[in-house]
Amino acid sequence: MGRGLRLKNLDMKTYRAIKAIAARRGVPVYKVINEALALYVSLYGSLVAETEEEANNRVYESLTDDPRYRGKWVAIAKGKLIAVTESGDEAVKALRMFLLREKASHGIVSRVGEKVGEVKILGSSLETL
Repeated sequence: MGRGLRLKNLDMKTYRAIKAIAARRGVPVYKVINEALALYVSLYGSLVAETEEEANNRVYESLTDDPRYRGKWVAIAKGKLIAVTESGDEAVKALRMFLLREKASHGIVSRVGEKVGEVKILGSSLETL
């Protein structure tokens, strides 16, 4: 006999749909749930989307070889180029303005084409910028 498991906070609409599938197939609900969980585990690697940090880094890397951005300050968040400015302060200001409208967990303010010697962390979250 298998061990029981109690699940809280299940979405009832989804549970009813699973229960209906089990009834149509003539199998217990736990079998359909086990199959669904096994399928999720097998597909998880291909389902994982690019993280916000990866998206921001991808955007920054795409700018490094473009002469239009060399020496300019850029602000990047949510996988988008937010601003291209002449100063770091302007780039930070643009990122702050963006954060007033959008929630982001990662952002980049950098001068394109310059070697990074020291990284300054401007706070433990972007909300403190």
